[in-house]
Amino acid sequence: MLTPMKVPQGGFNQEFRQHPNFPGGYIYSHTGDNYDAYMSDIYPLLPDRVSFSTHELPSDLQKDQPGTNGIPQTAVLYPYPGTPPAGMPWRITLRAGHATVDCLLIARILTMQPVSGDDGTSDASVTWSKGLIERHTETTLLAGNTLYELVGEDGDRYALVATFPTDDGSSDAIDLPPPPPGYQYETSPLEEDFVLTCHQLAHILVTSGYNFQRYERGSRPD
Repeated sequence: MLTPMKVPQGGFNQEFRQHPNFPGGYIYSHTGDNYDAYMSDIYPLLPDRVSFSTHELPSDLQKDQPGTNGIPQTAVLYPYPGTPPAGMPWRITLRAGHATVDCLLIARILTMQPVSGDDGTSDASVTWSKGLIERHTETTLLAGNTLYELVGEDGDRYALVATFPTDDGSSDAIDLPPPPPGYQYETSPLEEDFVLTCHQLAHILVTSGYNFQRYERGSRPD
């Protein structure tokens, strides 16, 4: 029986992804609570590439760099809610020296497209993408912190669910980049835990170092 994987506050999520140009790329995850020990003892010994063939293919999995999320939260990653094709296992076990790491199939990237304004333009200084991900997750943004949102002209609301350290190693301050065309920022205090649950499809807005997930749909249909 496949059981969900949990990411505690301060923990990490290690992903192995199919190539971004491979349509409908699948994602495997391994989670844990001790990021420093993992990066020191396990991560360097994991394979950079996982193939289900005797030679390299675009469908091979590539090792991502895990990060420490700057948004105080916990998360539960459930098994992939769809049906993978034949030959795509639900779980893979990788060897890292004398240790083994179990990775669960959790998601599939359905679409990922650049965001531009109604006139086809966008802010050249920041590249935003809008994506649709097939997955089952539960993210809890912890009370006592700030809720950062992107709000669209049509009423769509996206909550900031992940930030990652900048190149200089500073991740304490949330220094939001210019929003994508047609969106603006709103902030509010979190007086209680805020839970975002995705049972099948997650709508996201992403740019380098920032990941927003939609939790309220506006007037425009998908």
